[in-house]
Amino acid sequence: MKELSKNLKCIVLRNGIEIWKEEERLNDLIKKLSFNQKVGFIKIDGELINSADIIGIFSGQTMEDYTRRKNGQWKCKYGNWHDKGEKCNCEFYNLTDEEKARLSRGF
Repeated sequence: MKELSKNLKCIVLRNGIEIWKEEERLNDLIKKLSFNQKVGFIKIDGELINSADIIGIFSGQTMEDYTRRKNGQWKCKYGNWHDKGEKCNCEFYNLTDEEKARLSRGF
């Protein structure tokens, strides 16, 4: 996940381009898009972008989750990521030491 000292957001365009900017720099754009105001072309750091091509503006966490899924990983009910085909053993790791000992004794 791309995260520095500032809260970054990612503008995702239809063609797959990702533009990462500090959240506070995108507040005006977010407000305009949220209220369905016609924005047209916008300039971001010297780049001219048609706002109609914006799929969304996403958090770093959302982008990380998307990238992991795109790369074949999946998230179990315990919140851990696993590679494609990997079996989840997280239930065992979330047991207390007492529960693990009971299982090892066959109880």
